Amino acid sequence: MFYPTLARKGGYPKKGDGSYYVYDYYREHIAADCQRRCVYCDAKEDEVGGAETMQLDHFRPESFPEFEHLINDPLNLHYACPRCNLWKSNNWPARGTQQTHDGINGFLDPFSDNRLHYFTVKPDGQIEPLRPPAKYIIRLLHLQREFMRKLREKRLLVAELRMRRTNLIAELQADLVAGRRSDPEVIIKFLQHWEQIDALIDS
Repeated sequence: MFYPTLARKGGYPKKGDGSYYVYDYYREHIAADCQRRCVYCDAKEDEVGGAETMQLDHFRPESFPEFEHLINDPLNLHYACPRCNLWKSNNWPARGTQQTHDGINGFLDPFSDNRLHYFTVKPDGQIEPLRPPAKYIIRLLHLQREFMRKLREKRLLVAELRMRRTNLIAELQADLVAGRRSDPEVIIKFLQHWEQIDALIDS
């Protein structure tokens, strides 16, 4: 539900001379790599205004001379919502090392770090750090802001509703098989009712 495992699909096209195209050329590739979610706050693109609002973040900031050669490299590009991309900016506490964080401050590489080992989400949508550098990320990117809390809470509620629906359908079907219910229209009406609820949830 939150922070899925990501994997680079690779196969990024290059120019005839073997160099990369301008980084925005890889927008669709990176969106697919990141499962169309912001790698920082985990918002899905359709939760924050659609694909047109999403941006490509240079994970290792292009503003630093040592990272200039990565400006068009797809492996240094991450899908990010505008807020996270703005707040991350050119912050890079691990500068001068090969790491992505210094053990306290910095960032996680979503393609090599299991982010669920660093963050946990409470039933009310609050996100809490489990170990560094999660606290730094939460603070820098304002991941506790109310919009994000409500977004996470909604996901949890939707998942709970759908689980209840699945369990109830199984119960009704078992009753029909066992002869405890004789009218299949009950299930038909129930399914129609839940289709309407699903439409409202997804709207």
